[in-house]
Amino acid sequence: MNDCKRSGGGVRSGAARRLIAGILAGLAVLLAGCATPLRGQLTAFHEWPVDAPRTYQFVRAAPQRDSLEHATWERTLRAELARAGFRETTNPRFSIGFDYRVSRQLGRFVEAYPTVQPYFWWGTWGSRGGVSIGGPWPWWGPGYYPVEYDRAWYEYRLRIEIEDLAARPPRRVYEGTAVSDGLESSTPAEVLPLLARAILGDFPGPSGVTRRVEVPLEPKP
Repeated sequence: MNDCKRSGGGVRSGAARRLIAGILAGLAVLLAGCATPLRGQLTAFHEWPVDAPRTYQFVRAAPQRDSLEHATWERTLRAELARAGFRETTNPRFSIGFDYRVSRQLGRFVEAYPTVQPYFWWGTWGSRGGVSIGGPWPWWGPGYYPVEYDRAWYEYRLRIEIEDLAARPPRRVYEGTAVSDGLESSTPAEVLPLLARAILGDFPGPSGVTRRVEVPLEPKP
């Protein structure tokens, strides 16, 4: 009899473990599918030539010429330009310059956290009358209290400028700036491709307006 009880308990325990494991696996898949995309703002001004071939070469401002960091971002941006149909050549139609900046910000935030607090009820009861506090069961109600804390985040900013080399003299035909805020867990190398995708996704897009953009995260291999 005892063996049967132990055996039955083991079966139930194993089934419970399998059920919990299945639930956790399902939650992991759900959370992976609901990854927060990059959100930000995009402002663009342009006078883009109709039917112009998307051939380009990079240009660097004086402080960027010997920068290893800028050379790294250049390689990353080159891949995003190719994704948008641009081709780097020695005899291009356009020159492309860009500036990528990351600044750390610190702010104080207030959030309301829920708490549980008792409510008391006063009244008379019984044939002779009287006063009671509460009732046969406790009555609880929700409440909120503010919590202040400091939080650091980063502002990521990418600006792309394009000049038409076929004009004499060359003239600016596109300016686009994408800005997004991220927490400390983000890295510049992860955010730059997403900002470039926000600018180049429907290039050249509407001119003279600031709009909110959202770029979905791609699953890591």
